Amino acid sequence: MIPATQSHEARYKHTTEHPNGTTTAHYTSKRVVAWDNDGHPLVVGRDNTLCRASSWGNYHDVDLSAARVVAVIPGAGWRGEYKNDDGEVFTWPITAWSISADGHCTPLAVDALGDTDDARDSENFLRLIPPGDS
Repeated sequence: MIPATQSHEARYKHTTEHPNGTTTAHYTSKRVVAWDNDGHPLVVGRDNTLCRASSWGNYHDVDLSAARVVAVIPGAGWRGEYKNDDGEVFTWPITAWSISADGHCTPLAVDALGDTDDARDSENFLRLIPPGDS
């Protein structure tokens, strides 16, 4: 057995046939936790033991997945800089940084409604400003 060192997921296809004759599909996934010696992905089965991902009849494939968040640390004075439609530039505090299992850091901002998202995802994002810089 080889431990999974990168984030992969086994995907399972679910097909629904509707009364009007159309068919739709959606996918669910299970995290790959290891690989067997033949290279087959292993997931946690129904009885909480490792089993081949393909042991389910609707197994579709394996794909890279976003790394799991393993920590969140305070924003520590970082800010995001943005530009309004009228050209005015303003800053918004980085509330926290999420740290993924692969070491990737994501700056998080909280909006006026309390929603949290990657501070760089806004169309009007310009740059990140470290503490002490203007």
